[in-house]
Amino acid sequence: MNMLATIDLGGTHCRFARFAVTAHGLALEAVETCPTARLQDGSAVLAQWESCLHTPLSQVAALVMGVAGPVQDGLRARLSNAPLRIDLNAVMPQFGLRRARVVNDFVCEACSCLTRVGERSRHLLGPVDIPCPSHRSSGGALAPVAVLGAGTGLGSGWLVPQMDNGLLRWSPLPSEAGHQVFAFLGREEEEFAAFARKRLERPLLRPDDVVTGRGLAVLHQFLTGRELTPAAAAAEGLAEDQPTLRWYARFLGRTCAHWGLSTLCYSGLFLTGGMVLRNPAVTEHPAFAEGFFMAPELGVLERIPVRRYADAHSGLWGAAWLGAGLAGLPAGR
Repeated sequence: MNMLATIDLGGTHCRFARFAVTAHGLALEAVETCPTARLQDGSAVLAQWESCLHTPLSQVAALVMGVAGPVQDGLRARLSNAPLRIDLNAVMPQFGLRRARVVNDFVCEACSCLTRVGERSRHLLGPVDIPCPSHRSSGGALAPVAVLGAGTGLGSGWLVPQMDNGLLRWSPLPSEAGHQVFAFLGREEEEFAAFARKRLERPLLRPDDVVTGRGLAVLHQFLTGRELTPAAAAAEGLAEDQPTLRWYARFLGRTCAHWGLSTLCYSGLFLTGGMVLRNPAVTEHPAFAEGFFMAPELGVLERIPVRRYADAHSGLWGAAWLGAGLAGLPAGR
């Protein structure tokens, strides 16, 4: 049995995929998407996987579900930006599931850099000669990998390297760095912060409020006076060299810098999420680098290679990598 089931459960969309473990590594066989709002509980999520992919879950070696929110005991979780709660304990027997694991979605995003998703990522900043984590050898200097993604919410996760009988292994760790307080600099940014606190009805602003879709919409309204949906604000404000693009790129760069300083991720900082993947101009704008290189006196951020995933299904690949390990199958890349 070499089939794996993966689920990427986000605040807006839920993605379902079926992978095969082949002699050449992981192979994505099918992927489908549905609105998260249609799903009421864990049983509905699993039933939707079977319906979308026309495969009984009793036939898979393992299932891994990445959830955009806090996880308890590996089988229970709740979404941060939607009311859905997951408890696989009660439903695994119903679906004949042999092995299952629920993890934070950015644990999956972090693990995806160990697959071909990491190999195909685009270099943005920092050293260009550091190999992809999947190609790192036990003989090199060991350093963590970090991942950050902006979409409906702001997710973060990281991988810590360790030696195990001469073999390099990566341990994934979750994070809720998106819920720390965001640092605003200067009078103009403080004016925006006051505006955003009022609009969002929050006493303190977090990166989750600033560099996500809703944060972009508030920023665009502050700069232009136009109240738009996040999608419309992105289409209008993240084009050419609009003020919204400059501000948002600077804020995202600063958020990446804080996460890089927290993790010392010299093996790489990978960026993902809908705001980044659908709007590549953000991470390629000079303001992104300006926001990132915020502490030159330390000489730390300059040592971090920053890369952007190019695959919208990166979380599913990371879940498959974890699923292969759960089932005792070779993941390869």
